[in-house]
Amino acid sequence: MPASRKRVTLRDVATRAGVSVAQASFALNGQGRVAPATVERVRRAAADLDYQVDGRARALRTGQRSAYGVVIRNMRNPFFLDVLRGMEVRAHREGAFLLILSSDYDVDREAAALRRLAAEGVGGVAISPIGRHGPLTDWLPRHPDVPVVAFNRTPDPALSGGARLSTVGPDDGAAVALALGHLRARGHRGATLVVAPEGLAADWGREEEFVRRCEEWGLAGTVVRCHLDHDSVARMVVERLGVGSRGRGGAGGHEAFVVNSDYLGSAVYAAARSLGIRVGRDVSVVGHDDLATSGLLDPGLTTVGLDRELLGDHAMRLLVSPDEDPEGRRVRLPVHLVERDSVALLC
Repeated sequence: MPASRKRVTLRDVATRAGVSVAQASFALNGQGRVAPATVERVRRAAADLDYQVDGRARALRTGQRSAYGVVIRNMRNPFFLDVLRGMEVRAHREGAFLLILSSDYDVDREAAALRRLAAEGVGGVAISPIGRHGPLTDWLPRHPDVPVVAFNRTPDPALSGGARLSTVGPDDGAAVALALGHLRARGHRGATLVVAPEGLAADWGREEEFVRRCEEWGLAGTVVRCHLDHDSVARMVVERLGVGSRGRGGAGGHEAFVVNSDYLGSAVYAAARSLGIRVGRDVSVVGHDDLATSGLLDPGLTTVGLDRELLGDHAMRLLVSPDEDPEGRRVRLPVHLVERDSVALLC
């Protein structure tokens, strides 16, 4: 068995660069007065030796941490990959890295993930939480010094967390208005909003806006609660449309679904295909996120678009600079309608 490789130390880097350990530390951390040529020499030595900073040791010494935790709800949804990319790009620029966990819409898994990240001593947590009163509610008061960014969650003034709690997400009110406005303009008299089961929905603001807009515009609005995975939504759509139906069951004889992700929008396509009916003719759907694959569906999916990587960038910025701009800690990102052919023209 080959001998294990000895860990490269800061002293090894200093020796290779011909400087003191203190100078090497200052050069790598960007502190103190170190000549640019010396900084370059130290960094080149560190790269040659594949030197890795001991994050835990530095945290104990300086109080600064380089690891940040991320907890997402659904690893299968490509939306989160783009958010994570936005986070990772900024994290790399800040000399940080991410520990990524998934709750898979399970409150016990979310609670375990938060406990694990606290035990790891992360510098902050970005979480797409479950429900309005899920594990995050109890976790926050016990960890008042850990910055937390809740993304894709309706801001809640009642949630304790003080100045260390931020929220980042799309403008849910505008998103719902765009979706319903488009359906209305194409002659639809009603719509069905698909949301998570009671206790699991963290973006309840969308439901509130949906109900309000339907009342204001005289639309027949229906809210359907369903586990937000592809197969569950597809089964729900089949049940609502009815085997052998041609889009019956919706207001005005045509069902129109509004879903909170393109990932779930594709489930409507799968259900329609299994019934032998067509999206954009017999049943309509409006998605959310504008994934790269949504335009490749047949027909293309009409959706509400937002900059997903920008969402991740904002989340990471708030984590690494928790004391910066305390007035701007509730970020609502602009959204826009991406019109394709998944909504039937009824007028």
